[in-house]
Amino acid sequence: MIHNISYRLIVYGTEDEEKVLEALRNILPDAAPEREEAEGYHGNPITVLRGRITRRRALREFMESFREIFRGRMDELKDRFDDNGNLFLRLDKQEALKGKWQPVEHGDAIHLKIKVEAYPARREVAAENIKGFLE
Repeated sequence: MIHNISYRLIVYGTEDEEKVLEALRNILPDAAPEREEAEGYHGNPITVLRGRITRRRALREFMESFREIFRGRMDELKDRFDDNGNLFLRLDKQEALKGKWQPVEHGDAIHLKIKVEAYPARREVAAENIKGFLE
């Protein structure tokens, strides 16, 4: 159903990195992110966590949870595909810490790029595959 999941999130200086990692692992239990120290827009220190999930078992488990959460909600996902068949989601970090998947529009979130199996790799094909999976 999917090839891989790339993820990225920012830990701000006011946040506890361990709690942010816990939130990430509530969504992606196998996540082992790389850390990058950076500077925010206003010069504040931030840590960027990023990585990729490719293990079949982890992808399958993710998609089982994805199906439970998004069944009947394809209308929320249809505009989140790019031309190459990637599905982009942003999930609220605070809700993820509670174990909940809450899609959001703001940037302070767990950013997911889900490479959907689609042949040819196009927006319409990927969206149709996800729609079929959710039905």
